[in-house]
Amino acid sequence: MSAAKADALKETVTVLISAVGDSDNSVNNVVIKSLSKVANSYPNEVIDIFCEFYKNTTKVSSTQLGNVVKVLEQTCLNQVKKLQSQTATELVSAMLRAMTENPGYEPAIQMGASAVLVAIGHELLDLVLRSLIDQLSPATLPHYTITHTLGTLAAVNTHGVVPHIKEILSKMLPLLPLVKQDGVKQAFAYAFGHFAVAVSEQIGDNVENDNITSIKDNFVTEFSIIFDVLYNQWLLSHEPKVSESVLEALGPITRLISERQFNETVNKFVTSLLSMYRKPTINSYYVSQCISYLLSPSPLNPKLTLNDSVINSLNHILFNLILIDPDYDQPHTIKNHFEVLRCFDHMAGQFSDQTIENLLHQCKSNQEKERMKAVIVLTHLTTSSQVFIDKYATKFIVVLKVMIAMEQGLKMKKLLVKAIVGLVYRNCITTVEDFAMVDFIIKHCGYEGSANASKTEISDLHDTCRSSLILMCNTVTSVRTQLRNLLLSALTIEEFTPSMSTVSYCLTSLLQNNSDIVSDEQIDKATESKYSADFVFVRCITYIADPEQVERNKNLLVFLEEFSEDVHKNLKNSWTVEMQRLLKFVDKVETREQWHGMLLDLLVAAIEQVNSNKWVETIASILSQQILSKKQPPIIKGVSLQYLAVLSCHMSNAAVVEKVLKIILLALKSIPMESTDFVSNAVGIASRQHGEFVMNELDSLYKENESKRGSKILNFLSSRSSRNDLELSVVKYTIITCYGKVASECLDVHVLARLGDNVTSILYDILKSCPSFDLCKASITTLYEIGNALFPAAHHNVALRNRWQLLNAVLEQIYNNNLEKRNVELYPIIVKASKSLTKLQKGILPEERNTILRVLFNSIFGELSSFKRKYEIEGNGDRNDLLAKTLNDSLTLLHHLIRELIIQSTCLSTIDDLIGLMHEWIRHENDEIRTASAMILQVIFDTYIKNVKLNYETPSKFGQMGYLLGIIVPGIADTNFAVRLSTIDCIKLIINIQDLYEGHTIEPDDECMANLTNLQNNILTNDLSMIADYCMNLCDTISSKIPHLHNMQFIESLLEGYDGQEYSSIGISSVLDAFFIKKGQDLFQSIERIVEVILSTMDVVGEESVKLVKPLLSLTRHHSNAVTAVLLAQRIPLKPCVVTCWRNLAKDEGLSSAIVDNFLRLMTSIELYEDPYHITVNHIAALQPLTLISALGEMLQEESMRTTCVTKFADLFAVLYTTLACYIDAEPPAYVIPQNKGQERIGFIPNRDAIRLSPAKITINTFNSFLERADCQKVKEACSLCLSIEHGDSSTTLLELAPILSGALCRDCGPQLAKLVARVAAYARSPLPPQRCAAHALLSDLLNYRCNDNSVLIETVLATLNTGWKDESPRVRAVCVRGAAHVVALRGDLRAHVLPRALHALSQGIDAHAAQSPTDNVPLAAIQGLIRLLTELDKIDKEFDRELVAISQKIRPYMNTECSQLRENSIRLFGIVALKVKSEALVEQAVGSLPCFLLHLCDNNPAVVRASKFTLKQVFKTFNVKKSNDLVQTHLLDEGRLYLDDFLSALIRQLADEMPGSVVKCLQTAVNYLHCARDEMKPHPPLLLGILYSELHRIKDKHPEETDLDPDITRSARTRLLQLIKDGNPLVRQNAAMALANICLLEIKEV
Repeated sequence: MSAAKADALKETVTVLISAVGDSDNSVNNVVIKSLSKVANSYPNEVIDIFCEFYKNTTKVSSTQLGNVVKVLEQTCLNQVKKLQSQTATELVSAMLRAMTENPGYEPAIQMGASAVLVAIGHELLDLVLRSLIDQLSPATLPHYTITHTLGTLAAVNTHGVVPHIKEILSKMLPLLPLVKQDGVKQAFAYAFGHFAVAVSEQIGDNVENDNITSIKDNFVTEFSIIFDVLYNQWLLSHEPKVSESVLEALGPITRLISERQFNETVNKFVTSLLSMYRKPTINSYYVSQCISYLLSPSPLNPKLTLNDSVINSLNHILFNLILIDPDYDQPHTIKNHFEVLRCFDHMAGQFSDQTIENLLHQCKSNQEKERMKAVIVLTHLTTSSQVFIDKYATKFIVVLKVMIAMEQGLKMKKLLVKAIVGLVYRNCITTVEDFAMVDFIIKHCGYEGSANASKTEISDLHDTCRSSLILMCNTVTSVRTQLRNLLLSALTIEEFTPSMSTVSYCLTSLLQNNSDIVSDEQIDKATESKYSADFVFVRCITYIADPEQVERNKNLLVFLEEFSEDVHKNLKNSWTVEMQRLLKFVDKVETREQWHGMLLDLLVAAIEQVNSNKWVETIASILSQQILSKKQPPIIKGVSLQYLAVLSCHMSNAAVVEKVLKIILLALKSIPMESTDFVSNAVGIASRQHGEFVMNELDSLYKENESKRGSKILNFLSSRSSRNDLELSVVKYTIITCYGKVASECLDVHVLARLGDNVTSILYDILKSCPSFDLCKASITTLYEIGNALFPAAHHNVALRNRWQLLNAVLEQIYNNNLEKRNVELYPIIVKASKSLTKLQKGILPEERNTILRVLFNSIFGELSSFKRKYEIEGNGDRNDLLAKTLNDSLTLLHHLIRELIIQSTCLSTIDDLIGLMHEWIRHENDEIRTASAMILQVIFDTYIKNVKLNYETPSKFGQMGYLLGIIVPGIADTNFAVRLSTIDCIKLIINIQDLYEGHTIEPDDECMANLTNLQNNILTNDLSMIADYCMNLCDTISSKIPHLHNMQFIESLLEGYDGQEYSSIGISSVLDAFFIKKGQDLFQSIERIVEVILSTMDVVGEESVKLVKPLLSLTRHHSNAVTAVLLAQRIPLKPCVVTCWRNLAKDEGLSSAIVDNFLRLMTSIELYEDPYHITVNHIAALQPLTLISALGEMLQEESMRTTCVTKFADLFAVLYTTLACYIDAEPPAYVIPQNKGQERIGFIPNRDAIRLSPAKITINTFNSFLERADCQKVKEACSLCLSIEHGDSSTTLLELAPILSGALCRDCGPQLAKLVARVAAYARSPLPPQRCAAHALLSDLLNYRCNDNSVLIETVLATLNTGWKDESPRVRAVCVRGAAHVVALRGDLRAHVLPRALHALSQGIDAHAAQSPTDNVPLAAIQGLIRLLTELDKIDKEFDRELVAISQKIRPYMNTECSQLRENSIRLFGIVALKVKSEALVEQAVGSLPCFLLHLCDNNPAVVRASKFTLKQVFKTFNVKKSNDLVQTHLLDEGRLYLDDFLSALIRQLADEMPGSVVKCLQTAVNYLHCARDEMKPHPPLLLGILYSELHRIKDKHPEETDLDPDITRSARTRLLQLIKDGNPLVRQNAAMALANICLLEIKEV
């Protein structure tokens, strides 16, 4: 390498070395990468530079030196074979200095330098070893890194280092007395340990050659000395790290010392190691590891002989290190735990008697922790030690039996389970007595524990037992028969009840795999007698009673399916179907009653299949024993009683039946509340066959219970009094419930008679005594069941005498104050009982009927009205859901009751009574109440028409039709869809009733009914206009059905329901409108009354009264004089309702034209602003023109203004449009005109409501109303853009509004366009800039539509714009310059004629001053105009190429301006020009501008990025670079994500290959961007420059002529990069470092 190259390389590397000490790690990483890149190309040179730098630098920072060492390590790893001898020697010396010059601990430098030496040692081991060995002087201690490096070399290059270990040890051993520092001791121990491992590996490789002894003897002396020093001197160091390092080394060293020394010191050594456990600062793992080395068998060690005392100490201390609950979040403790267990493995092999006997003894310790540790170790030995299995398993089993009986701790139980499982797996449990230990696992599958036991620990124990038992059943085939017998016995034992789920699951698994089980004949008879198949069956069907125990139920059902043949041979086939049916419902959310019903069906099916009375009695006997002998959960006992009741119905032995029934009824004498339903169901089932016996017993029990209650009255002082009273109340409640169940189940006539006579008297007395909730509900339910049972039928004629008294008693419970505020829950059963009692006999009185319904309506509807408020209360969800269901059920049952009442009295008076009761609820504000009321009305009319019989006793006319329709029809527009549907059904029914009374027959194809049905199918909408339409259709349909005499009745009833609600008011007004249109001519005599009612209704409802105007107008069309007379008769001041009527009635077209003319005259002659000289910045709208515009806006609301607007369209449009331009950012006037003549001398009166005024909004609304009246809907839509704007930037609004307006005008107002242009052009000379701006904007945008191809208009517009191009206002000029681009829309010759002028105007606009605001920025407007012009021109004449190339040059400064819009449009314009113009000069500009476009890909404005992508894609099409162009077109997507660094590298690399000269040109431009100050772009110029120099370096040899770069450019770039490498931005620094590295590589190649 020449001197110049060397200097360039040295300078760069030196700078990078200086930069590698940066405070930012990301910068350091890039600098390291840059240095590595240079070093990989010139490893020897870079290493030499570093060595020289390091040699000449007295103090290098630790960060800098550490990072350089990383570079050197990477370089040596990759390029070690290229290193020259001299360079390697110098590097080794430098690294030795780096390691040793600082006696302190600096791991980043010292360990890094050590790694460099190790890397060199892969190829030059002798050089490194010799250098390191030379550092071992006999009189001076070496640096700790020297010995550490030697140890590492021994670890990574064992075979190469072992021959030198003898020499190394010969120099290290004499230094041992000098080692005092802890760090040096660690390093020496580290080296000795790795030396020992290396020698041991060498011996291991020579085992087959029987060369072990000779190799070991060669090192015995040295390692014996090392052992003495490490053991006797260093092991007990005060520094824990030293002790840990020594412990790591001593383990391997013990295998290389002499046998005599080992035997002499082993006991003492072990004792010393054990003592180190007492040092908390030392990690116990290292001690355990060292002990494990000593205990493990090895060919290098003789047989281990330890004193008994040492063995005992070793066992004792290791035992204490066992962890009961290993914490896996602390790895060091876990490692030590398993290392200690490994030590026990070795101890059990070498010292089995002392070790295992000690462990067995510990199992009998008084301390639970000691026992737990012993079980842990013994369980471990069970799985790992064959010695233990052979000699000590039997003893362990004996100990376990005792522990199983005694231990109470949950953790201990879990350990015992694991021990038992381990013994089973190792086939250590063979006898029946030993196998009984599995009972322990079975029992604890459902162990509940004490009250204060941890739930987590109990769950963990359950999981362990369950998984262990299942695993044994599935995997240990040798014990399957024993397990089957044991599990079947467990299934019948009460103690194992909580474990039934797991037991049944395991039994199912065993039965399904019964091929491996010994046949039943071979089972020991003693074992077989432990369980009975019938007993197992009873236990299983009893404990599937709880539907919430899903897992247990599923497992028991599957087991019963497999076990069915053992119960009885007839059950096998049928139970397969039954069990599968039940299994489908296990996971479903079934109610308890449904589930129990299916279980009773299962039992009945079993009875029928077996068909044996003896079997039924056997099952009943087992169930009876279970019920009487054990305390069972209420649900289990209850279902068992129901099973007994079912069995009693299938028995023939009277004595057995009586015994069973006594057991069932015995449960009534002392019963908890939760069991009452089960017992009553059982009694009901039993009464099917034994009704008389059951009734006798129930009556006897009731009398006995009541006598006890009477005798307790005087014992109120007794402490047990309250408890006894509660028990007696529960018994009474249960007996009452049983009466109800008997009534529902029993069909015996004598039983029914007793129920109707005696029991109803009891129930009446209870209801009259204000009972508690439970007793009240039970009494009403029983009364309901009795009512159903006594309903006249073929098998009895029993009657109920006290029906009305019972009805009253039932209804009174609604107001019972003793129900704990749960009265609502009784509503459904009260309604059901009322209906049941009502049906028992005909002829209920109207007063009774009205009383029943009034009470029920008030209670149910009253609760409905407050339901929504209650439902919104947080935290009350379940109760609210129950309330909702209760009310729904009550309403459904109420329908049935009403139907029954109407059937009993089918007449119009009944209908009148019911409608009177319902009237207040039909129009209630609550949706739910209206819905319920509508459905009840439907039930009333439907029941009436189905049951009415016309004869001489019933009325011959239906006089309520109009009234009823008036009440019901408003529901057609109810907000609730259900009300609408029910309303139409009611209307149909009323019309049917009317036709029925008139003697008409409703045909199937009746038009009225068909129309109503069709309307009902299309009524579900919330669209108000559709609601109005179908209301009118309804009225048209039904009006012909309303008799003339009912008209006024119908109207008044309708208006009475007008409440101002949106939907109902629309409905009523639409119905009235249609009714007046169709029948208005017949209402002359009622006009005054109708109008008075309408006006009074309008006055009451207020704002919503406007909806009644339409019906009034319809009525006026029939009787205008009469209606007007009524209106004129109203008092003044007129009410708002009257004013509304007059405004809608009075429409004078003649007056409107004169008002508009006056408006136009005033608007063209007065000032629009209060400041006539336009001095103030904030303009204030003048009061008079604003008032006129407001008035015009109100007038334009009338449809009669349409003709005037069309006639004067051009004048009104020009005035309103230009006024809008002025007022869009104007403030409201600050005064009002004095109304009193005497106040005119005062200057002005303040307008306190000024904040409420908005000139912009007023003008916009007026403008929109005008456009709507002038039939310019499209133009109005364009103007709607401004509807949300009150105070804003007028120019922005106009720039958005003008294009839309111009298009709409050209399309929809063609005939008036010429006049419109003339009027607007006049405002182009207005003294107000907003008006000029608005006029120019609209006229210029008309050019887009070629003024409808009117050449005269085009010339007018161009002439107007010509003056605007020189306007003094920047905003006006910008608008006009943008308008110049619109000439592109003109046709052929005309466009060619005006194009030069437009292009010249746009070119001049680029030279104008650029304002801050985009709307006032003339250059921006000119560039945007040129973009539009060039984009839409298909072809550009050659004569314009020169000017366009000049424009492309002029816009380049704007590409880097602060204005983002200017950057975006200037960059995009360059791309468009490149697309349109073919010029070498333009290609040169494009190549020179590439850095600009590429760097703007990281612009913070997305629009600029998209413009840069567009321009890059266009300019690359002009280059002759196919692959680069494909790359650009593929990756530069507008919305795609671009990884800029990778893209720049790929693109520049490809471009350098295809267009080598472009790299130099890009470099010439890119250098200038190094001075960019914008934060988002500042990091990327160094990046781009670095990539360009990298590619220039790569292609330099291939294209020397095209890649010739001016040295001044490189010099400038280097100078700037040297500054940037110190920049505050880390990205800038790291990119600058990379660029400097690439410049360096290039300079070396060039020099």
